[in-house]
Amino acid sequence: MSHHDTEYFDAESSAAKSGGTTKGRSLKQEQTRARLINATRILMTQRSFDNITIAELTEAVHVGTGTFYNYFHSREELLEAVAKDSFESLGDALDTALSTLEDPAEVYAASLRHLIRYSLNDRVWGDLVVQMGGTHPLLTRILGPRARRDLLRGLEAGRFKIDDLDLATSCTFGALVSAIDLGLKGSPILPMEKHDEIFATAMLRMVGMTSIEAKMISSRSLRDISF
Repeated sequence: MSHHDTEYFDAESSAAKSGGTTKGRSLKQEQTRARLINATRILMTQRSFDNITIAELTEAVHVGTGTFYNYFHSREELLEAVAKDSFESLGDALDTALSTLEDPAEVYAASLRHLIRYSLNDRVWGDLVVQMGGTHPLLTRILGPRARRDLLRGLEAGRFKIDDLDLATSCTFGALVSAIDLGLKGSPILPMEKHDEIFATAMLRMVGMTSIEAKMISSRSLRDISF
């Protein structure tokens, strides 16, 4: 470890142990934590998370290796932080982009289509979803309430026929993870350029819509999202 890294580590350690008693220290901690998360995402575009070392991460953000443990107790905790940051950002972006849609069926379908498309375009995000699975607490805690909200609105508006709302929410996530996994692997049968539409149509059929209407809603133009 270089003299510079030792000084950085000492400063970071002091701030972490003191709880960040000044705004300057607190801000510095947040910035370093964010840089570690961002570095992880960048390295994950090159290889799997299992093949990324802590030394590589700290070197990428120019801090001492020991600094890592001021922010994360383990590699698994870091992975969850990366996922949490990604899930929350995408969830908020979807809420903003789809807030003006009046038909709850279109909101539900568009959300699922965006999630499929984003997962296939950003393999880091897609791999995270598949790795965690549809029942992972982090995924269900952040995106679960949104899915349940959309299903409830469709039910209350008379657009959906749902006997058990919680079961429908669980089915949505289970099917979503499977669809993302299939999309990432590729299918010799299903056209991948229509993967999001096919999936959304199937999910609308699950909640009681006719095949014709489900296909019509799922083939509508998608609004851009930004985050």
